[in-house]
Amino acid sequence: MKIDLPDPFPQRDYVPFGYLDNPYHSSVMNRSGIVRSVPPMGFGYWCRRLPWPYGEGAKRVVNYLSFLHPALVIDGEVFHQQTDFDERGVRIVSRYHTKNAMTYDWSHGGVEVRLLYHLIGENTLACRIELENGNSQTAEIVLHATHIYGYAEEKRWGADGFASRKAEGGAVAKMWAYGDVFLLRSTEDAAYMATADANEWRNWVAGTAGAPPATGATSRRPDPVYTVLTSSFTLASGESRSILVTLTRAVNEVWAVRDAELARAREDEALQELLDEDRRFYETAPVPSGDWPEDWINGWIYDLETIRMNCRRPLGIFKHHWDAMQIFTPRMVLAESGIDAMCLSYGDPALAKDMILGAFSSGPMANAPCLREDGSMNCISAGGEECGTAPIWVLPFRIVRAIYDRDPDAAWIKELYPHLEAFVQWWIDHRTDETGRFFCNNSWESGQDGSKRFLLPEHEEGTESTYVQTVDVEAAMADAMATLGYLAPFAGHSERSAHWSELAAKTATRTLEMFVDGWFRDFDVRTGKPIILPDYLDVMMLLPLSVGLATPEQIEAIKSKFEYFVKNPKPWLEWPSFMFCYTEAGWNAGLRDLMAEVVAATAARAYQRTNGEPIAIGEHPAALPEPYNFRYPGIANEFWPVDVDLTGCGSEAYGWGATLPTLIIRNIAGFRETAMGYELEPHLPGALRFPGRVYEISNLSWRGKRFGVRIEVKDDGSLESTEFGIPCSL
Repeated sequence: MKIDLPDPFPQRDYVPFGYLDNPYHSSVMNRSGIVRSVPPMGFGYWCRRLPWPYGEGAKRVVNYLSFLHPALVIDGEVFHQQTDFDERGVRIVSRYHTKNAMTYDWSHGGVEVRLLYHLIGENTLACRIELENGNSQTAEIVLHATHIYGYAEEKRWGADGFASRKAEGGAVAKMWAYGDVFLLRSTEDAAYMATADANEWRNWVAGTAGAPPATGATSRRPDPVYTVLTSSFTLASGESRSILVTLTRAVNEVWAVRDAELARAREDEALQELLDEDRRFYETAPVPSGDWPEDWINGWIYDLETIRMNCRRPLGIFKHHWDAMQIFTPRMVLAESGIDAMCLSYGDPALAKDMILGAFSSGPMANAPCLREDGSMNCISAGGEECGTAPIWVLPFRIVRAIYDRDPDAAWIKELYPHLEAFVQWWIDHRTDETGRFFCNNSWESGQDGSKRFLLPEHEEGTESTYVQTVDVEAAMADAMATLGYLAPFAGHSERSAHWSELAAKTATRTLEMFVDGWFRDFDVRTGKPIILPDYLDVMMLLPLSVGLATPEQIEAIKSKFEYFVKNPKPWLEWPSFMFCYTEAGWNAGLRDLMAEVVAATAARAYQRTNGEPIAIGEHPAALPEPYNFRYPGIANEFWPVDVDLTGCGSEAYGWGATLPTLIIRNIAGFRETAMGYELEPHLPGALRFPGRVYEISNLSWRGKRFGVRIEVKDDGSLESTEFGIPCSL
């Protein structure tokens, strides 16, 4: 009997690639491993380096790949490798695709197939195989549940090879002489087979070779062993069957057997808890519908799930939910925490608020340094300074204000406010020179690794750059001070409002004085002169516009420069941190149609990748075995490269690379917070502006009102926007 999946989740045809959230995995305290899909119908533990930035965090001391790889034979037709599906014209999709559970859905000969994967705790991977025969004839079914275990990355004591043998209630695979033990079990009666020969395994599953003796198998590192449990049965017309296959990890066989029993006993409960969590999220999460491109609709879901996966549970020094930045080597960084929380806040404002509170309050210093869960620092400059990200990185104070304005929360802002004050005061105390102007200790702190603006030979990252007075930090600090003045009464500190408002005004004045020859400039304190780099513009110089400080005359002088970045998009229109500041500046400058075009172009290329096909990685120092050496769609990447054929998009499963929904909501749907309430001013790009097309986004919210926006393109090309849905209490 098929389990009911939550209705609020938009069940569509998603790509059959993705990740399951392993909430127990961390960078230092518990490298548990990554749970990632295995084509064509599998999932498994990826516990070795993955070939992209931060991928080393998936590597454990005891490292390996451990995959559950099912195959089905329906009336003699074998579905094992991807070529089996291709040759028969069978398309695999995933109709349920969240961080908590993922399905593979397909059909053949009237038999509907769904494989549903989820975790039971940290160490059991569960696969529900659901079959339903819609044919008028009885179907003959063979299920081969294979466990592939091997590919240890490095030679170490104890990593000599892998072995498989029959065990209590299933089959066990071990690393010899020392390593993790895996127990494979099925609720269907099954015969056991094992081999260390990949061809023998494939031929046996395909029915072209007789089964080897059920005597077990062993291999030499790095070659894997293939452990198979095979079940045969019939499905009468109209009959359905559900089979549970589990793969349980432990440090010895006795405990593997024990834990497998416990996992099976609570599988229903564990799955229901995960689905209930999904249901609660999608009851309030914004989701696009209507005539949006299919890549956009699917890509939006992959983005939301990437953000959710990067929101980690309290651990170590983190007493609140915290943003991992990316899931392989989790660390907390204020910049990523802010922009990820902004996106999350549209669907789960309470969780987003908790994440922001943790970002400002968890560190041992007030500057919100970059941290791991054990308290170790992650951003130390060449001069030994323990750094965080500057307030220019995706403008965390504007994000705090935006979230508060959309969903006022007195308890949250009262608890957060002292940490916001301490952050601003730290920057005043530690990052101003004798003139009172702000600087960054190094280019890492500034968010522009090795930027030309710091006049560094060879643009070395981490090198001291205290001699550069930074106009973007000046603007961001003016905005942060103004935010403190605005929030002070709501936080119960009305007496502080005037202090911060006065400082904000002074800092804003200094910012406007840094406008030279039609552009905001940094200044070199050694010469007292503005830094002017011929034929080079930096998007962060737009920050006075992003925070609403620039005068009308300055805006008018700068407007033409926005096209420079359209014509020179690398790296400015590729990276989420730059894009957020650029689009906020463009919106405030009145270039709203241009911002919609830029966001649409970004979404088109990013979502084409995440809703597309796997990309072969090729040679790489951390190259995976050839059958698995791919980047996957179905998950957000670190950035949005302009080069369409570029195989490297930074890290997979990166939080801020999943923040396109924020840009679409703010710049295309035009839903924004204002001092007087909210505004709804759609700006559709030309690629979407066809008469009769209708674009909807559900579940936007403002102070207790939840509604959707419907944008219709009229016959004359004009737009008509309406709100829909019944206002309700959040």
